[in-house]
Amino acid sequence: MDLTSIPLMAALKKRMQWLHSNQSVLSQNIANADTPGYKAQRLEKQDFSGLVDDLSGGDTRVRSGSAARMQASSSRHMAPGGSMTDAADAKDLKGGEESPTGNSVVLEEEMIKVADNQMEYGMVVNLYKKNMGLLKMALGKGGGG
Repeated sequence: MDLTSIPLMAALKKRMQWLHSNQSVLSQNIANADTPGYKAQRLEKQDFSGLVDDLSGGDTRVRSGSAARMQASSSRHMAPGGSMTDAADAKDLKGGEESPTGNSVVLEEEMIKVADNQMEYGMVVNLYKKNMGLLKMALGKGGGG
């Protein structure tokens, strides 16, 4: 049985993937904090209501991204779900402050975002563990932790 066939587990997996991609973007920003002309990047926030509709099958409308599957058009492309593919969704941050060299990374803000991302990832991991424990308990194989 594939755990992603359970809507809650699939939602947790998608959230973990987004948080991983967000961590990669934040790491790139921090690594380029002193690079002249580098523009800070951000991932678009996840649409929770759209995620729930996708997983529950409650939404019959076709939205961009829900009807089409990603495909690699070249053998040099990474597989869908890879960090480089997700990082392509990162957009330059507009309207932020810039240093005299044209760099828009504010190191303190990035570090706060990294800490927030880490806390959210820990919460999702705990939810995943708790749900695995509930599934084990339901199957009579112990768990609950």
